[in-house]
Amino acid sequence: MANLTDVYDGGVGGVAGRRRRFLGLSLFGLGAVMVVTAIVVATTGLADQLGLTTFGARELAGVLAGLGLPAAFLGSFAVLPASRRARAAAVIGASLSVFGVVLFREAYPYQWVGSGTGPDLTLPVVVVYFLGTITLFWCLFVAVANFKTRTDPGGTVRMEVTEEGTTRILEVSGSVPGLGGIGLFGQNPDGEVETQTNSADEGDVLYAREETTPPSGGQTAASDGGAAAQGSGMDDAEPVPDEVVEAAETRGQPDAYCGNCEHFQYVRADGEIRPACTLHTEVMSDMEACDDWQANN
Repeated sequence: MANLTDVYDGGVGGVAGRRRRFLGLSLFGLGAVMVVTAIVVATTGLADQLGLTTFGARELAGVLAGLGLPAAFLGSFAVLPASRRARAAAVIGASLSVFGVVLFREAYPYQWVGSGTGPDLTLPVVVVYFLGTITLFWCLFVAVANFKTRTDPGGTVRMEVTEEGTTRILEVSGSVPGLGGIGLFGQNPDGEVETQTNSADEGDVLYAREETTPPSGGQTAASDGGAAAQGSGMDDAEPVPDEVVEAAETRGQPDAYCGNCEHFQYVRADGEIRPACTLHTEVMSDMEACDDWQANN
């Protein structure tokens, strides 16, 4: 098991993370270079200098661009956090794209559109390549959208603080930009699954405060010797739990233990430094506070 030092220093998982980033950047750079090279071969006189015919130059450009585009997508996808299912789908999409390029090499130019010398395989080749590329692009899109939502989730933040009969509520509601995050072309995502941005309560409340003050008439004695609050017209209000009221009354006070009591001090007993209580004039065996505890501040 790794220790905390390795975790905080980045030693755990760091090698795998660096390898994945290096692989992603390498694939993206290679794909970009291949696409640029394809454009240069298809639009300049570089093909003539390489001794390629017109069809040869087009075939080389098509292969370079066909392999470079999914390589760039796959490299971008590799550096983003994603599930195993998404990574498997991305690999399948990239494989379909490569298979489409292989079919293109077999079909071009004699079985390509406009050749008239054999069966036209243009549509099957384009469909296979399109399915692979769109699958890879969708995996990349989902990874980017999830990463955006993870780093900037938006939605509504609600905080309630109950103290001495007063409840303060702070609500900050955010919205997803029209073309950013998970919203895409709308302000909020569609679908029945509730997310941080499509919940039923979509109010724009920035700050709200609710107060439930105690009754002004004090308390009246009950039949059992306790105290009962007088009616105030708020019979349907939810009672505040006892532990919440108790926590509110003691908020701001330190935890009660002998170490922060004003009667606490260290004494030397039998050659050892021992904790002692000056109020009870005895050496303590534990630090549990007694009923006479008083804060030392």
